[in-house]
Amino acid sequence: MKLSEILAAREKAKEKTAQQSLSSPTAVAPRPASTKSALKVVRTRETPNDDALQYVLNAQILGHGNKSYASKSDCEGDPMGQALFERRGVKNVYVMENFVTVTKDPAIDWNPLKDQIWKTIDKTVTIYQTADKAALAKIDVTNFSALPKEDQLKAIEMVLDRSIRANLARDGGGVEVKGFEDNVVLIEYHGACGSCATSSTGTLQFIQGQLKQQLHPDLKVKPV
Repeated sequence: MKLSEILAAREKAKEKTAQQSLSSPTAVAPRPASTKSALKVVRTRETPNDDALQYVLNAQILGHGNKSYASKSDCEGDPMGQALFERRGVKNVYVMENFVTVTKDPAIDWNPLKDQIWKTIDKTVTIYQTADKAALAKIDVTNFSALPKEDQLKAIEMVLDRSIRANLARDGGGVEVKGFEDNVVLIEYHGACGSCATSSTGTLQFIQGQLKQQLHPDLKVKPV
């Protein structure tokens, strides 16, 4: 058989195979290996607390409020929180807006924990389903002491939202009102604020000062 005939036969066989492949009902296009989440940590940010790091993501993951976990049992139903507490040395996880603040045991070094936490967040982070933030009702605080307790609490939350929480969030922390009795506002710190030395001095004084100035001069603030 001539070389030209051999080449022609090979070409014909290739065409026949291609046609069979196209007409075969079992032919399936290859699937991509996996589709990774577009949510990623883009950088870490130091906080005033040496034992807390803020992991900043490329998108907002919590539309309203915050989530604070002190143990694995606290974050049932949250895969990221549970995965982070599996890392040796993790003491607290705080989630707000587009960041996750992780606080470690002072006895544990950041190396290699810092990178382990980064990878864990990248692998497990999701967008939290939360209700839309309800607009705070306009409350006349001219006579704060005469308001019903429910409105007093709303007024306190209003001041914290507009004057306090944004500043704390930039440092990877937050604050929650736990109670209000006899002009004493009980608060609990979250995230980097939880074990930061300044939370019981400068931060506390600033919060108290804002509440006194905007609501009533007799108000006091106590951490719990």
